[in-house]
Amino acid sequence: MFDDDNTDELAEGASGEDLHTRVTELEGELAQAEDRYLRAAAELRNYRQRVVEQQAQQMQYAHEQLISVLLPILDHLELALQSADDGQQSPQEVLAGVKMIYRQLGEALEQFGLTRLDAVGQQFDPQWHEAIERRLIEDEAISAGQIIEEFRPGYKLHDRLLRPAEVCVCTRPETPEEARAGE
Repeated sequence: MFDDDNTDELAEGASGEDLHTRVTELEGELAQAEDRYLRAAAELRNYRQRVVEQQAQQMQYAHEQLISVLLPILDHLELALQSADDGQQSPQEVLAGVKMIYRQLGEALEQFGLTRLDAVGQQFDPQWHEAIERRLIEDEAISAGQIIEEFRPGYKLHDRLLRPAEVCVCTRPETPEEARAGE
């Protein structure tokens, strides 16, 4: 920081006592800077630790709201099972209760962004559907690639696919031109 000429001039122009005082002042400033640095580093370390702890707590309780909505449905399902075991309800009444619980569960999951994919009648899209079977259909009302049966529904959460729909896709008989092209 100092070039040799300035150092010589300082040494010649200042007494030993002045230099000693200046060195002491600089050492004090250095000690204060080191102290500020150590405190800032400790604060940063504590902040990072707090953030990690907050994230862990958020992960631990992230599903609290969903669970709170599902608990009454679980209670209703338990009551339906008890009702079926007691034999005091007819099978039709138990079935009606289970259907109500199913509807209640679907509504609860929709509150959190779950959507069931409508597949039957749609054109097959590998982004949303998984073809489990292909069936030859000669009916002109049904186009090739159209989904004619759903084996298992697909679901998405907001705009993200959770599970593709497992479907049966319509195929058409080959025309004579297509048969020759394949040879």
